[in-house]
Amino acid sequence: MSGITCRVASVDDADAISTLILDSQEEFCFHEYTDDGKTLMLQLCGSDAIRLYIERGDIYYVAEHDGTLVGVAGVRDGEHLSHNFVDKEWHRKGISNQLWKLVSEECIRRGNFGSFNLNASTYAIPVYQKWGFKITGPMSHDHGLAFTPMELEPE
Repeated sequence: MSGITCRVASVDDADAISTLILDSQEEFCFHEYTDDGKTLMLQLCGSDAIRLYIERGDIYYVAEHDGTLVGVAGVRDGEHLSHNFVDKEWHRKGISNQLWKLVSEECIRRGNFGSFNLNASTYAIPVYQKWGFKITGPMSHDHGLAFTPMELEPE
């Protein structure tokens, strides 16, 4: 990951995190959502929401290249990987894997025993399976959002 630095996110990163997530959602996920789902995602991943998640103690790490945010991973409640996005120009460079390693290690440091869950987009399922996550149910549609539930159990 030449030229990439990873660090803990701050509330000052909320705008850039929101932009990255929403741009990625539009590119890879919005086609699976209803209009209501798209509206909900805009609310759940807007700058104010991201700022709130960081302020309440969700664990967020970002990846930067030359001061530009190119990746983010966030974990809610110490066990739910709620955000994992990398700018499409930076896919397949190990950034998502590095961010996952950082957020999961921080969760474990805070008391998680290695059990995690997430709601995967169809596009992201292969990445999560590579990390050891297992599909725990069929694709679900909730409030216009489409996702597949997955879990990772401790070894």
